[in-house]
Amino acid sequence: MYVPQRGRRRASLPMALVVGVAAILGVTLVTVPANAAPQAEFLGRVPHANWYGAYIPVAGGAQIYADVLVPRERSGKVPVVLAVGPYFQHLRASRQRLAERVPAQRYDDLVKGARLLERGYAVVFADLRGFANSSGCPDNSGPADRSDIRRIVRWAASQSWSSGKVGLYGKSYDGVTGLMAAGERIPGLAAVVAQEPVYDWYRYLYGNGVPRTTRVGTPLSLVYTSMNPPPSNVDVSSRQFQDYLTRSAANVINPGCVPAALVATQSAGVNDPYWVSRRVLGRLRGSTVPLFLSQGFIDQNTPADGLVDLLRNVSGPVTGWLGMWDHVRGNDTDRSAMMGHATDRSSTGRTDYLDQVAAFYGHYLKGEGPRPTGFYVQDNTGSWRVQNQWPLRSSVRRVALTTGAYRFNGQQVATKVPFRNRWASTQIDGAAASFGVLQRTFDDAANGVWTLLPPEAAAIRISGAPRITLRTRLAGGHNPGTTPVAVDLYDVAPSGQAILISQNVSMLGPKTTSFRLFATDWVVAPGHRLAIRVTDSNRGRWDYYAVPPNAVTVNVVGGEALLPLAPVVSGTRTTGTSNTSLEGHLRWYRYPVPRR
Repeated sequence: MYVPQRGRRRASLPMALVVGVAAILGVTLVTVPANAAPQAEFLGRVPHANWYGAYIPVAGGAQIYADVLVPRERSGKVPVVLAVGPYFQHLRASRQRLAERVPAQRYDDLVKGARLLERGYAVVFADLRGFANSSGCPDNSGPADRSDIRRIVRWAASQSWSSGKVGLYGKSYDGVTGLMAAGERIPGLAAVVAQEPVYDWYRYLYGNGVPRTTRVGTPLSLVYTSMNPPPSNVDVSSRQFQDYLTRSAANVINPGCVPAALVATQSAGVNDPYWVSRRVLGRLRGSTVPLFLSQGFIDQNTPADGLVDLLRNVSGPVTGWLGMWDHVRGNDTDRSAMMGHATDRSSTGRTDYLDQVAAFYGHYLKGEGPRPTGFYVQDNTGSWRVQNQWPLRSSVRRVALTTGAYRFNGQQVATKVPFRNRWASTQIDGAAASFGVLQRTFDDAANGVWTLLPPEAAAIRISGAPRITLRTRLAGGHNPGTTPVAVDLYDVAPSGQAILISQNVSMLGPKTTSFRLFATDWVVAPGHRLAIRVTDSNRGRWDYYAVPPNAVTVNVVGGEALLPLAPVVSGTRTTGTSNTSLEGHLRWYRYPVPRR
């Protein structure tokens, strides 16, 4: 086991008070030259590896902290698996003694499950600037973070024990840093594994101009993560505590740091320089870095809103898992994901995710085994298949949308079920469908323009991201930029009960508005019908307090939906089952489509 780092002085004041005192005393951030030599300290032994703490100088005088695990039993130089993110913690509370310093444990499941150290990989966990043990101001995936990521990868590739090949790994925010790295053309970067990433920070908080309910909570949560206090029994004389104290105090009192970032994230302008400098997809155009991607089609946190764009932009090999799950890791169980009945059931439907990740790294970092190819895809039936590319498009169905009108009152929802003689909405931003969260709704199915297609004579597969184009006219001369639209696509059974397939929102343009729904892979059974609802809002997932309802009437004077179709029998069937997320979606994400 590791050798715990213990100190002598124990913190006795609440962390918030300590930070406040530091701010009053005018604590300032101590900087170091960007070309200073990295500092590394031997911290102890962990199973199969020696543990070091490294401080890597980066631009602007900041230092990036990294936990470094180097295999003890190695022959020659070894490749590096690197994760860069804001969520690593390096102190563990203890009831009997002062808090212990430990290697970051966020990806223990990867290190142990894929047996990285035993297989001869070094493992590095690096804190983004402004988080955990790194100094500097949080940049939220901006230019400074991109520069730091380049520096961290080059540092990992150039160490005396490194083979020069680096593979990134991460989920959610840590998955974004992997995609950012892939767009930077960094020498030594040989592979990226990204799970449930954000594809576009603007769209993540402002879906095509319409604020999500998390547009305030997400930035505030990152501020909290940046200032997340160590355990209360931390050694106040330790460097970790001093680094945390100095950085947190400086970043809060510096108007150009935390306060400026919070203000910037509340801008809903897509061309605001803050958002332009944080675009991810455009920088991936032409990237040849091999990617292993996993994306849940029904992820309520980081939706598949940029999946198709990413696959079109990159030029290198892409493989991975796509399917009907929420915001989970590929190897998660319902217990580790805190989902369903918290059992050991796979949260995706397969149990070999880490085996495939190990094979991916083995090929691209070590030259072992055949090149991984193809996608493992799960559709709404719960079945799995393997195919060389995704999506496989056989045709595009062009659907003329019905004309009509709706009124913007901000009350409509995409999903609702009867509950105690009332209707209850079931879609809550960031909450998995399997949670079964209910809240009262005043949705009116009649407040929308419905396009109901005839029953399907044979099964069809919608595979990709449907595109919606609307031609609208606003009554009363209201500014189109202040009036939203929501489009929902449903699979309607002969009973009339509908299940949400996909959705998205946008601010209306002056005359024509075009946008994609979230990507999906959905089989519509024979006898079922497709329904498309054009309405004012999808309350629950997007925030209509931030866009005050103006009661304007929106006339839909024309439009079309382009539905990407793939062969119903696609790829090769493989093992795999349904999962709790999918079953929750089929149960709770329903809507009573009008019969007409």
